[in-house]
Amino acid sequence: MIPIKFNNSNVSQYYKKIDTTDGNYKSISSKLQKWINANSGNSDIDIARDIKKKLKSIITSTPKGLELIINEYNTNGFQSRVFDPALGKNGELTSIGKALKDIFNYKSFRQSKKAIWFSDSLSIKSCATCNSQYTLKTSQIKSVKLLFHLDHYFPKSVYPYLSLSYYNLIPCCASCNMSKSNKPFSLLENIHPYIESFHNIAKFNLDRASLADFLIDPNKNEDKINYCVEIRAKYFGNSIFETKLENYLREFRINEQYEQFKDIASETYLRSRYYHKKRRNEVRDFFHGSGINIDDELFRRFVLGNYHQDKDLLKRPLAKFMRDIGEDLNMF
Repeated sequence: MIPIKFNNSNVSQYYKKIDTTDGNYKSISSKLQKWINANSGNSDIDIARDIKKKLKSIITSTPKGLELIINEYNTNGFQSRVFDPALGKNGELTSIGKALKDIFNYKSFRQSKKAIWFSDSLSIKSCATCNSQYTLKTSQIKSVKLLFHLDHYFPKSVYPYLSLSYYNLIPCCASCNMSKSNKPFSLLENIHPYIESFHNIAKFNLDRASLADFLIDPNKNEDKINYCVEIRAKYFGNSIFETKLENYLREFRINEQYEQFKDIASETYLRSRYYHKKRRNEVRDFFHGSGINIDDELFRRFVLGNYHQDKDLLKRPLAKFMRDIGEDLNMF
């Protein structure tokens, strides 16, 4: 997972959009009140009233705040009345749970302009979970459509009242969303990209012996290149971060996914051999002599073939992988 950069003012704007009737998507508050008015004798009306009262917190609370809401609803018995683990094979929503699912209406939100605004506010172009695939939207004649998934850290199938919470929506590819499915995650054992990230905790490193095998015949030996994921030195011996990293690698099959990108690793290695200091200076002189002014960051992108700075890693797939390898090879 790559850290998701966000602006607190965007969170406030998001809440206003979510609780405003616009187009096909209706205000949650008004739908909750409508359900309350129509179900005055319903034994679960206290749940709907409490959710309406806490709606702003539910939509805007940080991941830790959302976990506190879940803990509160577990303690006061609301959660067991919303989702019954004894129903069906893996548990199911109860009648009030299904009503809340319809009221929050994630499906309608995803097809609305509000979802496009949410996407634009984050400026993300690659999966925040694996960083190996694009997360894009496409413009059509009369609409704009999301082509990626929004993973729910706290599953909407279990917590329907968190299905539109800002910090519960993680832009990701279909593969990562299906890998996680409705598995229960916790902040103590799993990485949350609005708080921390795989990028901060660990890095990709190339196995130097495998590079020697690759160089015997670069045209045939790409598959001989090996890499490993290593926890960063400052987290050595930290059982919490070691557990989070282990769970992340297993749940999203990161090692298996990145086995497919040995060709990228080989190209990055060859670039590192080609763009030694003298060659980099020649390239700089060429651009300068051509009247093309490029800053240091753009030059690093040119040499690496991808983004380099932390703030840009979600602008293109494999940015972290290539940046880690580039740094391991002393490209910069």
